[in-house]
Amino acid sequence: MKTIFVYLSTGCISYLFILIAMYLFQETFLFFPDQSPFGQCPGMFNDDVISRQAGDVRFYSKEVEDSDKWVIIFHGNAGNACDRTYLFDLLKDTKSNIAILEYPGYGNDSNKPSQSIILEHAFKLVRHIREMDSRALPIYLLGESLGTGVATFVASTSEVSGLILISAYTSISDVAQHHYPWLPVKYLIKHSFNATLWANKTQAPVILFHGINDNIIPIEFARRQLINFHGQKKLIEISNSGHNDIVDRGANILHENIKAFIKAGQIAK
Repeated sequence: MKTIFVYLSTGCISYLFILIAMYLFQETFLFFPDQSPFGQCPGMFNDDVISRQAGDVRFYSKEVEDSDKWVIIFHGNAGNACDRTYLFDLLKDTKSNIAILEYPGYGNDSNKPSQSIILEHAFKLVRHIREMDSRALPIYLLGESLGTGVATFVASTSEVSGLILISAYTSISDVAQHHYPWLPVKYLIKHSFNATLWANKTQAPVILFHGINDNIIPIEFARRQLINFHGQKKLIEISNSGHNDIVDRGANILHENIKAFIKAGQIAK
């Protein structure tokens, strides 16, 4: 009996230490910033992209002469905005001005990444684009992975013409609970990115893309998130693709459907 008690006590203490560690260091499990200095993107600048700053908000932008819309991009949790030239490629031939937010805490920034500051900067970027755009062009939001929640938040607080979501989730806490079923995630997580709540407040048309073989954000989360939107909505499931290769394997599907979605959104408006 004493031996059993010792094992139980040891197990409980170990579990408690795991809970404490997961709470204190959870940012290292969620945010993976590349600290290459902001503005040093040779590959992106070869494509006529400019680094900009509006107050404390940093972003890259590309404008075209015959543009008839803006697409604002919110990237995933790893790397930085410099890594996302492939998202620019998805928007070729769409007559879009493009802006991509560099998250605070990424790109050699002194801030620490968190839900609150990322959402704050995302909202500020959309507001800045509106203020500096004398033509008042329609604004579409494109989110990738973590950025799908960011884009959905902005759409819930601002009027936008449409949402394009690649590898969406209901909340980061739901995804974390899936991967750590033995932890009380909802009581530990500080950055839940509750996209379910924001989707319920969003009326903009939305198109979602998801890899059927995604084992980081399983496709069930996108199927559930689709239900939470109240406007026009569509989920395109891409076979033979996972989380990190969806853009490579599904490039043509993504490009053609995004192009059609943006065109239809403008006609509907």
